[in-house]
Amino acid sequence: MSQNDVFLVVAFDHPLQAVESVADRIATALCCQGVNAAACSLPRDAEQLASIPPDKVTGILSMGSVPLSHRLGGRWLWEHFACPVTVYLLDAILYDLARVPVLRHFLAAARQDPRLSLASPEAGYAQWLQEAVGVRWDHLPFGHFAKIRPGEAAVVPQARLCVIGTIGQELGNSPAHESLPSLLERVGLNDPLLRTRVQDALLASDADAMPARTVSDLLGWSPETALNQLPALIAVDSWIKRHRRLAAVRSLQGVPVDFFGTGWREMLGDVPDFRYVGNVKHQDIATLLRHYRGLVNFDPNWQHGVHDRVYTACAMGTTVITNENTALQDMKLPGDLVLPYPAQKTNLSALLESSGLLNTAPEPVEPNTEVLLAHSWAQRVTPWLAAMPTLPPRAAGHA
Repeated sequence: MSQNDVFLVVAFDHPLQAVESVADRIATALCCQGVNAAACSLPRDAEQLASIPPDKVTGILSMGSVPLSHRLGGRWLWEHFACPVTVYLLDAILYDLARVPVLRHFLAAARQDPRLSLASPEAGYAQWLQEAVGVRWDHLPFGHFAKIRPGEAAVVPQARLCVIGTIGQELGNSPAHESLPSLLERVGLNDPLLRTRVQDALLASDADAMPARTVSDLLGWSPETALNQLPALIAVDSWIKRHRRLAAVRSLQGVPVDFFGTGWREMLGDVPDFRYVGNVKHQDIATLLRHYRGLVNFDPNWQHGVHDRVYTACAMGTTVITNENTALQDMKLPGDLVLPYPAQKTNLSALLESSGLLNTAPEPVEPNTEVLLAHSWAQRVTPWLAAMPTLPPRAAGHA
């Protein structure tokens, strides 16, 4: 790793390289903006990280809160390096607060130190909780992970859809067939009438994209109170996430679909035209997508933020069938590549039939230049970099 001044994008080791892949792209994007940046992953690169003089690091972007747990010389990462440190929340902040205790230490420090901040690819949680969290919280949308090889021939996709993601491993630890009323009772909603009100609101056709906020609002919790009710909110969020995904894929019966990721066979069983393929590494998704007529996407109960799979598919010229999200309009993705559906009222077979996506002869698919340019990580990091706080000169002897 460079001993010159360097901006670090710090990931953590992931079995499918999902986190490291994001870090690599962001570091490359920063280099495109003239920033000497490097990606590293913990614990894999712990020795290299420890060898960098603290005054050589100009900034840190932590992929999620897990890297914050790493100590250097007995000090937290943000204490060891006296530079701006931003935690890029890859999931809802509820999960990070529940499973990574050090995030609370970071937030306590950030309330007193303007160089420490949060960023997230989704804006809804910041709109709801930023005042209670009490720190700077930027919106940094995902970019695409397209993989283009010059001179590579166009691919004629097969007449199948693909699903990429897991199910049954949600962090709420709800048993596979637990009903929503049982879950609500388990997390403390003992009043039957209130339980019914909450259930109806969560399953309504116009339900809030963020079920945790629905529960909080119905129970009269302030954002501060909500942050102290994490087990209940995470249990509900996880149940609704699973419910919405299962409803979407069950409405695809009769449609040829390949599933990449774990848990689908256990949840769905053997279904004609469904194939359970196994895992795919994050960096291979773009190449995989070229071989399918469409990708079925589910955002993780986000209100205003789109999963990177959506951008990657559109960049590769592959149609995306994805849940409605207020960010879709803002991002101005090509209308001919996006088929939105309401997350609480799914009938994907009918949507596909009306679109004619699988009823026409497949043609070679080319990457979409408009999406490649407009939704690159270089485009994403530019405004974020411009808004990054400028530090006063370092105090002598600060390490």
